[in-house]
Amino acid sequence: MSEIKLYVMYAGRINLPDKGHMTPGLNVGEPISMPVYTYLIVHPKGLVLVDTGQEPGGPSVVEKEDRVVSRLKELGYSPGDIKYVIMTHLHVDHAAYMTEFPNGIFIVRKEELKAAWWSERCEHGYVYEHYKDTRDFRFFEPLDQEDFDVFMDGTVVCIDTKGHTRGHQSVVVKLKNTGNVVLVGDAASLKENLELGIQPGVCSNNWYAMQSLNKLKHLEENGYKLLFGHDIYQEKEIRLSPLYYD
Repeated sequence: MSEIKLYVMYAGRINLPDKGHMTPGLNVGEPISMPVYTYLIVHPKGLVLVDTGQEPGGPSVVEKEDRVVSRLKELGYSPGDIKYVIMTHLHVDHAAYMTEFPNGIFIVRKEELKAAWWSERCEHGYVYEHYKDTRDFRFFEPLDQEDFDVFMDGTVVCIDTKGHTRGHQSVVVKLKNTGNVVLVGDAASLKENLELGIQPGVCSNNWYAMQSLNKLKHLEENGYKLLFGHDIYQEKEIRLSPLYYD
């Protein structure tokens, strides 16, 4: 376990004119500039990438060095080195560069794949062009409430945190010095979502979203360190690559 490292890789920003999009009913009309991240887990049995980031355009500001392949190169890795690619979900700011990893094994909840490929009219945030060419990639598809232990040793576990999307999952990483870290994704994009019990601005199911917030709150209260998907306050203290958590 001492060999496991977690890198948080900066992947640009999303600039929104209304923070109320992230915290419905609160902060309406207040602009927000949010960070976006991808993550690299260095494990003795292989490299794990969590999410693949966003493309520039619209509200997304992404410099060349912010793209996931560039961040990996900074750390001395290439797409071909990645064994597993865990997708918290397939929204536009998380799934832009999936096609860069044709040799990786993708871990995506079955319900998330359904939502991404055959979205209901009420399900927003998916961009088909980002993953249309991944149809023949290799996928592991954990079921709805399954805890998926990637290396079968308890160090990298995908947990069900659906609600924001039908198949959203978060990732628990067990580190020797830092302890248990949760890559929350957008189950709680901002710390305010968790602290105030405010569901994410986009939800496929409000009830499941609240259950997921309660699950994350329980983990935090029991000593787990939560890394939120887009929090602007945590950004000031987060350890970005090439620094790492171990």
